[in-house]
Amino acid sequence: MKVTFIEHSGFSVEIERAVLLFDYYKGTIPQFPKNKRIFVFASHSHGDHYNTEIWKLKEEYPDITYILSDDIRPSGDAVLMGPHEIKEIKGIRVKTLKSNDMGVAFLVEAEGKTIFHAGDLNWWHWNGEPDEENEYYKRTFQEEIGRLEGVSIDVAFMLLDPRQEDKYCWGMNYFLEKIHPRIVFPMHCFGSYKITRHYLRCSDGKRWKDVVYEITRPSEEFVIID
Repeated sequence: MKVTFIEHSGFSVEIERAVLLFDYYKGTIPQFPKNKRIFVFASHSHGDHYNTEIWKLKEEYPDITYILSDDIRPSGDAVLMGPHEIKEIKGIRVKTLKSNDMGVAFLVEAEGKTIFHAGDLNWWHWNGEPDEENEYYKRTFQEEIGRLEGVSIDVAFMLLDPRQEDKYCWGMNYFLEKIHPRIVFPMHCFGSYKITRHYLRCSDGKRWKDVVYEITRPSEEFVIID
């Protein structure tokens, strides 16, 4: 499995017969083998998760499928999914969770691998905001992550958002403690790559240094060996 960090929350996952492309909005999309089936995911319509440039990929790849949150207005043929749906699509199985911001999170089973992309599902906590608002985000995040308990996740993409100040890793840590994924890539860092290094070297996250991979730059590639 080859994972490429594109930018922000955009990643590609290349497996033996397919490629999964998640939440592209800027950066360089890798060149993929033309003989592989391409699945393009967008978790919601926010401008930092969805870019209409993804539709140009169908000019390059003959076997491409778009799987989008149903709040997106597609520019071509697409499979639209709302929260808490399960669909079998061209040999892969896609399950959605409900984001507590907008759209969905994706749980994808493909070729014996299970991959989770959180989209904007997170334990959002904003210092200075009303307690009831922060409590809503906490409750809804924990309820949705609870739907993953018992699922063996090989690779997950989870948020570490520096805008949350000292609460930046609450969602990441809750996910790690409850779900026990094999590998996690941080995302939604708004170009602050140092946040992962900080997380892995301080009390917030040093216990997860063998699980959470540090990302240092756009277009960084990671080859994962079984």
